[in-house]
Amino acid sequence: MYRLMIVDDERHIVDWLYELFMDTPNLELDIVKAYSGNEALLKLEASKFDVVLSDIRMPGMSGLELMEQIKMSWPGCKIVFLTGYNDFDYIYNAVKQNGVSYLLKTEDDEEIVDAVRQAIAALEQELGNRLLRSRALEREELVAHLMRKELLLDVIDGKVRLADADRGWLDKLAIPFDEERPVLLLFGRVHGGIAGEDYSEKFLSIRGLSSLTGQYISSIATHVLVDIDKFDFLWLLQPTAELISNNSASDSDDKPWRKTAQFVKGMLETLQIASEEALETKISLVLYDQPVPWPSIQEKCDLLKSVADIRIHSPKGMPIVCTISADEASELDAANKLAVDGSLYARKTAVLQDYLEQGLRKEFFEKLDEVDEGLKHVSRMRDLSATQVYYTISLLFLTYINRNRIADKLAERISLNKLIPSNGFDSWRESFDYLRELGSAVFALKEDELTIREDELIERIKAFVRGNLHGELTLVRISEKVNYNPSYVSRFFKQATGMNLFEFINKARIGKAKELLEEGSRPIQEIARAAGFDSPQYFATAFKKTTGMTPNEYRNQLS
Repeated sequence: MYRLMIVDDERHIVDWLYELFMDTPNLELDIVKAYSGNEALLKLEASKFDVVLSDIRMPGMSGLELMEQIKMSWPGCKIVFLTGYNDFDYIYNAVKQNGVSYLLKTEDDEEIVDAVRQAIAALEQELGNRLLRSRALEREELVAHLMRKELLLDVIDGKVRLADADRGWLDKLAIPFDEERPVLLLFGRVHGGIAGEDYSEKFLSIRGLSSLTGQYISSIATHVLVDIDKFDFLWLLQPTAELISNNSASDSDDKPWRKTAQFVKGMLETLQIASEEALETKISLVLYDQPVPWPSIQEKCDLLKSVADIRIHSPKGMPIVCTISADEASELDAANKLAVDGSLYARKTAVLQDYLEQGLRKEFFEKLDEVDEGLKHVSRMRDLSATQVYYTISLLFLTYINRNRIADKLAERISLNKLIPSNGFDSWRESFDYLRELGSAVFALKEDELTIREDELIERIKAFVRGNLHGELTLVRISEKVNYNPSYVSRFFKQATGMNLFEFINKARIGKAKELLEEGSRPIQEIARAAGFDSPQYFATAFKKTTGMTPNEYRNQLS
């Protein structure tokens, strides 16, 4: 879904255009209104917009001044100027910029809608061009990639310090960071694609993903992408030196990191789409938007993995984008520490661990059956090799159970007493039957809780809408309240309910209006405002479109 902002100092023009685009079929837009250039600028600083439809002459901040700010903050944003002035100088100064077009307010509604459609088509064309360029990138040497990965993993693990490495060597490995400054962390988990490739092919895909990242964020941040295991990736990001140097003495020290986090957050959905189209890889992303000192990267990486285990699963198969706040991080830190001791053992069965965390039931049990098959020849319960295998898998389960704090819920489905020690069984066959049964219980619980969480998300969205009908209900505002990416909220709500989110909002507003009409004789204008409609005229149009009656006709037929 693309985001459109309508800007004009004449309120009735903004409201007319809002109604025009809301009533246009086959054009799904998240539409935000602004009644001045300054109000538009505040909203542009808070989130990304794809298209801005603006008057060119406005008091305070003109359309041209607003355009300059837009190009600095969101260079890919398309601008359509709509004005009543046939002023050559203004028109010339506007349209000589890339991504800017011009219309008179006297144009037909269809022409105005078509101009926005063309802007969206241009965005899609540019995305396609970026994908073609990324596919044409030359292969870099695999050894340089592996050395960069090895060095950064050692730094993350605390084995070496980046500051101790030769700067020339770091430049050769394309590691641009200043270890004296913190980093932002972006965690990614792939769903197929890269994960299923051999390493030489995987390297090319990683290179492509890193290149895509650079195309979108290199103007504001330096970055390096590290594949930390089969399914998981970690981006390390720092604000550019230019951004840091532009920070004034009156600004807080963390402003460049906050600005970088906001920019990256706005580009994640685009990166996700580009990854799927260019690399045929679906990827979910979790951004930790607080600056992280280098000694704390491993701890925060474990935290992001925990968030991924909780959030990056969907029975409906949709990759997601989300952000973790400092408060949520503090809440999860304690749970992570419970899993530390078991993690070294779980790495011996990394594939099983990956499948468990990814929710891949079929693949998990196929691999478990392979391990079981390899132990068929073992008859002695004291066999050390079999004992090692059993404890490795049982520790994998313990790590997962502790990390996700599901022991109590799981105990309602299966006894955990036999998990440790292994001498509670009469044969290895019995022990593996137990592990298989435990695995079934874990996957069943995971699927049940995912369904519950998704049902809860839908109810939270609906409750927020019903409680704020009189206010601004944009997709961004709703998404911020539930801590998920706007595009994911939009797609998930429609897939889960069969109804577009804005259809639900409109239905809830009409329902509220019906209640108020049934209660007494309040003026129609008051009822329209209380139900969240900006103008009585639009309220009357929307009410009749939904019910077949005007508000007054509906009220009269009740008596």
